[in-house]
Amino acid sequence: MNYDDGVKYMLDLHKDLEKRGLKTNSFSVGSLLITYPGRKSTGDYQLSEQGVVPRHIDVVQHIFDVTSKENFNRVVESLDNVYIKGLFAHNVIFDKSFVEKIYWITLQEEINYPQPGFAGRKLPFQRFFEAAVAKIRSIDISIIKQRTNNHGRIRPILFALEGIKLPSFYK
Repeated sequence: MNYDDGVKYMLDLHKDLEKRGLKTNSFSVGSLLITYPGRKSTGDYQLSEQGVVPRHIDVVQHIFDVTSKENFNRVVESLDNVYIKGLFAHNVIFDKSFVEKIYWITLQEEINYPQPGFAGRKLPFQRFFEAAVAKIRSIDISIIKQRTNNHGRIRPILFALEGIKLPSFYK
């Protein structure tokens, strides 16, 4: 499922729920539980993994942890592939469950803050990329986490990253 498919899927689930007169429903994807509706907008949902809500900074930390100088380009290509193709992404360095987590976390952003008026999934992917960059450049991961948890503030300016091929979402 790509992002357009995902937005439509969640909107259709919401419409079906209303048509049937139900208040809530849920389904599982791997270890993730998606309960809808959420509280922000039509199509929004609540995401949990074994009762815990996955956080963007957890994704940032994982990407930082798995990135090395040797695999940096593959990590970035994988992030770009997921950004473009969603669950249809292929040749990614991450395991299936992590791709699912990235997808379902960022699909919420696409539903609640749709592009082009807002940043949608682009903003979290920028932080995910910066986590990989932090591993190969002298950027403290705590700075990336602060930029990730920038709720309600002005969006951080993108880093000027000379000598690195930028993914499609970091422009």
